[in-house]
Amino acid sequence: MHFTGFREKLDVSRLVLKKSRTTKWGRKQARGLRQMLPTLLNATNRALQLVSYSYVTVLGVLYIFQRKLQYFPFGGEPPCASAISSLCPGLRDFKVRTIDGYWLKGWLWEEDRSSLIVLHLHGNAGSRFHRLHWAKEVRKKLKCSVALFDYRGFGGNPGSISEAGLIKDASAAINWAHAEIRRTGQKLVLHLESIGSAAGLNALATISAHIRVDGIVVEGGLSSCSELARDMLPFLPIKILMRDKWDKTLDSARVLPEHTHFLSLHGKVDRIVPLEKGLKLFAAVACRDKKFVEFEHGDHNDLMIQPCYFEELRAFYSKIQQ
Repeated sequence: MHFTGFREKLDVSRLVLKKSRTTKWGRKQARGLRQMLPTLLNATNRALQLVSYSYVTVLGVLYIFQRKLQYFPFGGEPPCASAISSLCPGLRDFKVRTIDGYWLKGWLWEEDRSSLIVLHLHGNAGSRFHRLHWAKEVRKKLKCSVALFDYRGFGGNPGSISEAGLIKDASAAINWAHAEIRRTGQKLVLHLESIGSAAGLNALATISAHIRVDGIVVEGGLSSCSELARDMLPFLPIKILMRDKWDKTLDSARVLPEHTHFLSLHGKVDRIVPLEKGLKLFAAVACRDKKFVEFEHGDHNDLMIQPCYFEELRAFYSKIQQ
């Protein structure tokens, strides 16, 4: 009994000693954590500051250079029409004057005995030179005159690119085309490519009601640039950051004359302007006679090579010429 009691006392002493050591270790660790806490908080604060500064820097760069990221007027100034007359017989230069005083260049490729002139307003990249093959095929296959036009800042034209400027440019081009059809007795179709749909439709909403447009073709049309930007960059305050939102395009589509013929062409796999944006624009169009054509394998810049592309244009042009 005496030996057993001794062992019990020894076990109790060991437990007390272990608890004491554990308590001392815990206190030591707690002191260490308390000493490390300011360092950890300081490192976290620096990391958050770095993230914040980086975010603000990204916002600043995007704000300053956003138009260089939105518009791509590459290729320089195209040659004058006479310089390529052997390849494009009948092509001639023309100029239009904008309401704010810029003289902008374009090409007119007339087709003899054509009752139709197509004014092409291109997208946010390249120039009229990059649409020359398209114009050649349209003229050859569909027997109509084609006008290719460059906005300010594109194709060697003077001026800085902006939403307001492009709308003024499109208005000037449409007024020029209207004067042409009054002189020749032809009918006028606007072919609006990509952001040209926004420029052309917004221009039509601002120019005089006496301007007659018989048909509108929208190719890869968009409802708003800010919508596209929000989908691509959801972590950025696009509404505050973006200058050229093109947010009035749907409103402009809603006030189109009901008698104007309207055709929308869009690729199902368009990676720049998704199909739903083209459908949204089409739904807003006020024209009674309107048609939406979806190309199963079409992307944004290859509709011309899709099956039935020219057949759809031929049917549309024939309807207008009746």
